[in-house]
Amino acid sequence: MIKALRRTSLLLAALVALSALPGTTAPVQAADWCHWADQCHGPLPQLCKRCGGGRNGCAHWACVRDHCVVRYCG
Repeated sequence: MIKALRRTSLLLAALVALSALPGTTAPVQAADWCHWADQCHGPLPQLCKRCGGGRNGCAHWACVRDHCVVRYCG
């Protein structure tokens, strides 16, 4: 019984830890539709990536095909 509880506790702790990492959870749906990026709201990952031409791009909202998406470059 105690062994089963310990295993369950470790699994729960691992799930909580993984959910706190950026990029490991499903993206938050900011809006069902948009026409402009300023219509998109919600938490963004605190992450930047190297873009083409040696530039860096940090997470920001973009409106692509009338849906809010997180973009890094462009």
